[in-house]
Amino acid sequence: MSAPRLFGARVVVAEPFAESGLAVLREHGIEIVSMVGRPFAALCQALADADGLIVRSETNVDRDLLGCGPRLAVVARAGVGVDAIDVAAATEAGIVVLNTPGANTLAATEQTFALMLSLARKTPEAVASVRAGLWERKPFVGTELAHKRLGIVGLGRIGGAVAQRAAAFQMKLLACDPFVSRARAETLGVELIALDELLRQADIVTLHVPLTAQTRGLIDAARLKLMKPSALLINCARGGVIDERALLDALDAGSIAGAAIDVVAEEPPPPDGTGAALQRHPRVVATPHLGGSTHEALERIAVELAQDLASVLVGGPAAAAVNAPVAGGPDAERLRPFIDLAHRIGKLYPQLASAAALPPFSLVMEGLIAELDAEPVITAFLAGLLQTTTDRRVSIVNARAIADELGVRASVRADARPNAFLSSLRVLGNGTSIVGTCAFGGPRIVEIDGFEIDAIPAGPMLVTRHRDVPGMIGRLGTILGEALVNISTMQVSRRDAGGDAIMVLSTDRRADDATIERLRLIDGIKSVRVLEL
Repeated sequence: MSAPRLFGARVVVAEPFAESGLAVLREHGIEIVSMVGRPFAALCQALADADGLIVRSETNVDRDLLGCGPRLAVVARAGVGVDAIDVAAATEAGIVVLNTPGANTLAATEQTFALMLSLARKTPEAVASVRAGLWERKPFVGTELAHKRLGIVGLGRIGGAVAQRAAAFQMKLLACDPFVSRARAETLGVELIALDELLRQADIVTLHVPLTAQTRGLIDAARLKLMKPSALLINCARGGVIDERALLDALDAGSIAGAAIDVVAEEPPPPDGTGAALQRHPRVVATPHLGGSTHEALERIAVELAQDLASVLVGGPAAAAVNAPVAGGPDAERLRPFIDLAHRIGKLYPQLASAAALPPFSLVMEGLIAELDAEPVITAFLAGLLQTTTDRRVSIVNARAIADELGVRASVRADARPNAFLSSLRVLGNGTSIVGTCAFGGPRIVEIDGFEIDAIPAGPMLVTRHRDVPGMIGRLGTILGEALVNISTMQVSRRDAGGDAIMVLSTDRRADDATIERLRLIDGIKSVRVLEL
């Protein structure tokens, strides 16, 4: 399925961004304005007519900077954390905030083990010794990972990936995560226990939690005292999760054996700050926030972020929006195609329906998706629906709020009964019904008002209502051919021979108004609707 073209859309890139991601933006017809290395004033000026902004970790996207971009629809962070983005201010302005939470999972997982092994085997010190021309072995006798208790704080994507790989090291796995089910823990071979008990039992503790009001200073002086004197602490998450002064004191006192840190609370750390003191400490192995810094991860981040950004700029759903409902958890991959389908059906409805007013809508999630989270599906449907019904900028961030203001209601129900498809989405509103599914790698419309079809909802389309009589297809095709409008696909459906029928055509370009009027004058044609997705 070809990518939608976004000619006229402009995206400002404030920090270095992989060429593979820029190529994706160009494929969508997006103009790229590079502000890499430019001063704040130049960046602010460039945002005046920008639709999107891409940053990494150094640009502070606060309320003032957002105010420089009256057209901004999306701010995209090439990485996981959004600490430097005022998400609340963006949400108020209807701006979608994107990140790439899954793209660096493998890189961060491997960095965790790189630090864990370096600390356990004293590798950095041994390397420094050899480079100094020495051949010392006794000072660098290390510790094996096998049969040690690994305490994983946070069992999300990265924590789960660490657990899977730690099993190969024959480690005994403990974890603390109040949001993870015991079923997931059992699948990973992990014992779920309380944090304080984990700290008491673990030989090595590794942190994989986001920095929130609840996790800031999570590992403080009191909790460090719970750890074994021989224990090691690994942090590839966020620096603020650890009380840095308390960790320094614990290392100086020998109450824990060592720490390996990829992050500090303030980056880069001031020379006289606790972060820098930790990095210099003889019992610490430190790296400058390299968790996601692999060539492969940077490529994945750039491509995934660019694809998400392009989707948002056409009002569509996003795989990883920070301030809007998205598919998450173990069922995310199963649900995500139906979020895209819901958005396309939302755009189709007002172009297909006879009535001008928007009725109450009923969305039915059928089959295997019946019990999945419906909120991202409803939001995507409303975002698509409202694109053509209001002149306001509609995104997945504000679609619900705009729908409420306009009095547009959408409810959802589940129907797990088996039907012709393993999973399908049915939308009903004021006598118009559209049913779609996901098959052959993309969305399909499989029913319109009870007529069975199989159409790809993309690009220019025509839908006719007509009498089922001989020659109808030929007459319609002749007129389009004379207008040099090529038909790429055609679907014809009827209920009874000689009765009502519909025809769904995809065309390489939109037919002009004069051609559409000729089609409407064909004897037996009841209506011709021009759709654009």
